Amino acid sequence: MSARAVRLYRKHTVAELVALQEAITSDPASRNTKQNSIYLYEPKARKKLNDIARAITYHLKDTREDEGSPVSTEGYSGRQSKRR
Repeated sequence: MSARAVRLYRKHTVAELVALQEAITSDPASRNTKQNSIYLYEPKARKKLNDIARAITYHLKDTREDEGSPVSTEGYSGRQSKRR
């Protein structure tokens, strides 16, 4: 868990986090201007976007648990066997 992601999770609602995410992606200063780079955003913006995404995931996980249908967010939870 990232400390910044936890702080964002505790401080903001999902709607506020989505608005913050949109503000970062629409800001021209956060765009990567290097020609031969695979990244769309500067490293600082990528870290912020990643932390915002994690905070949104934490909110969604809490919502699922409150509704009584928790879903594992730890990765693939399907069939674990190669047998057919």
